[in-house]
Amino acid sequence: MLPWGPLLRTAHAVFGILPEQFWAMPVREWRLLQHPGGAHANGAALRALMREFPDMQEDKSDEHS
Repeated sequence: MLPWGPLLRTAHAVFGILPEQFWAMPVREWRLLQHPGGAHANGAALRALMREFPDMQEDKSDEHS
């Protein structure tokens, strides 16, 4: 079993990720944060990735009821 407590604490302390963001994050993204290109990332690297690849939200304002 994975050590979820330490992983969650690391996500928050190092990357500023909130618990609900952590639990919604795909395992692949977490692994990339931990070992991007073989080195550990930090909060600045995460913010740069978030700016470069923002989450897209579906615009529902044009939907008809």
